[in-house]
Amino acid sequence: MRTWLPMVIVVTLISLGLWFTESPPEQLLGKRPTQQEHNKAADLIIRGARTRHYSAAGTLAYEVDAERVTFFQFARRDRADLTEPRMMFYQGEDSRWRTESRTGVAFNNGQRVVLEGDVSIRELPEPGITLRTPRIVIKPREEFAETDKVVTIADGPNRTTGKGLRADLKQDKVEILSDVESSYEAQ
Repeated sequence: MRTWLPMVIVVTLISLGLWFTESPPEQLLGKRPTQQEHNKAADLIIRGARTRHYSAAGTLAYEVDAERVTFFQFARRDRADLTEPRMMFYQGEDSRWRTESRTGVAFNNGQRVVLEGDVSIRELPEPGITLRTPRIVIKPREEFAETDKVVTIADGPNRTTGKGLRADLKQDKVEILSDVESSYEAQ
């Protein structure tokens, strides 16, 4: 019987040591997370997400798909972190604009979307103009985009660069705000 006692004590000590190293101090002290700490946890994670949004008339207005969506619900607002988001805007039954970026954040049920990292907005059908910028804010329901960063607009071999942009995607109207430089190739 005595030969088992040292082994039981050693196993118990190892188990307690592992439990202490794997458990956060708050759990050991019996503390519960605050509401603010609780809000930091994701409420939902979706891989391969795709959503469709319709106009008041019932026609497809835009689609959003992403490799991963991490959704957070807060007391007064919500936020969805997007990995490799793509948005497609429609006019009637035709796709008109396509956006792509590395990351994005959608606020308040998608009313405002901030795209970052190699953002491109392409006019469809191709070949159309392509806008490139490091960061842009899109209001999908209004089909409006804006940025205060440097923007390059390419139309075939022609390039226009400037700082800041406002784009009304519904009206196909793009305005560069300052420091505009253009280069055109004669055809």
